[in-house]
Amino acid sequence: MQRRPRPRRRTVLVAGLLALVLVAGLVVVGAWLWRRADRTPLEDALAHAPQDALRVAFTDWTRVRATLEVDLGDTPEREAIEEMVARAYDTDLAAVSSIDESAAALQEIYGFGPATARWELYTQSREGAAMVLAPPEGTDFGVLAGNLRRAGYDAPSGGGVAGTWDGGIDLVAQLDPTLTPSLQYVALLPEQGLVVSSDTAGYATATAEAARGDADVVADRPGVEDLAERLGTSVAAMLWTGDFACEDLSMASAAEDEQEQAKALVEDVGGVNPLAGFAMGLDAGRTLQVVAHFEDEARAREDLRPRARLVVGETPGRGGGSVADDYELTRSRAVGSDVLLDLRPRRDDGFVLSGLYEGPLVFATC
Repeated sequence: MQRRPRPRRRTVLVAGLLALVLVAGLVVVGAWLWRRADRTPLEDALAHAPQDALRVAFTDWTRVRATLEVDLGDTPEREAIEEMVARAYDTDLAAVSSIDESAAALQEIYGFGPATARWELYTQSREGAAMVLAPPEGTDFGVLAGNLRRAGYDAPSGGGVAGTWDGGIDLVAQLDPTLTPSLQYVALLPEQGLVVSSDTAGYATATAEAARGDADVVADRPGVEDLAERLGTSVAAMLWTGDFACEDLSMASAAEDEQEQAKALVEDVGGVNPLAGFAMGLDAGRTLQVVAHFEDEARAREDLRPRARLVVGETPGRGGGSVADDYELTRSRAVGSDVLLDLRPRRDDGFVLSGLYEGPLVFATC
């Protein structure tokens, strides 16, 4: 029997290298797919938001509907949508949504909104603000484009589905009084299965670039990944990047005497380290988790007791009341570079998340 000629050594070597490259590529792709599949909805949302975000508000509409035990189907009626949103408001599950009040109009005019969306993220920076929304899996973006066209939006150059659709303030105002100015410009991203909107064309385009993976995202900023991981599967969450919480939630907006009181309270607990990130998340059981992020583990350990004491102590800026009047601190711990505080509302009704993030907070001080 005639033997086949043996491949030359160079051929064997090249073939082997190609095989190794292929295997390495498959490992990288497999790891990327695994990480993506393992993301929580919050982590997924942050991976599609622009890097310049200073404050982001997240609502997991799938979990909101599940918590309320509501299934509105693919084409919900306006009355059912309004009832669902009212219940979400009363339970504070829609506390940080930018579109809850326009939910019915969004579904009727645009074909997406809280009634059917998977999640919503509202991002704010010094350059602008935008919404990133994940409609249901399998959404026909050709239908969404047709809805925008019928509503009066100008199609992107080239006439395709993808790109930024131009509406403008006059159009949005006449479509429905509940619609917000952030719907003036809408970008459809069929490949990513996302919708982006903003009140300026430039920021809608910039946010769409980040959502497509063509620009840096906020999830890559130091501390953001840790904050999102600590909040887990929160139904609603607020997240501040870097030390912006010190500015946004600072006692600077309080009266002068309250500022002095806050300063004294911080001194009484021995002072605190600067924040490198801050977040609050509300779960389906109405437990509120507060996460303070620091530059390193040592700072987090140092701040555990002071931050916990500040939570249950006097709280200037709350009209004479304290956080402890409305919440019970059920658990406090330092995990890595984070301090985690679990707060349970003392009442079964009323506002939980919105009751804290609105107004100055002495325990969010730097």
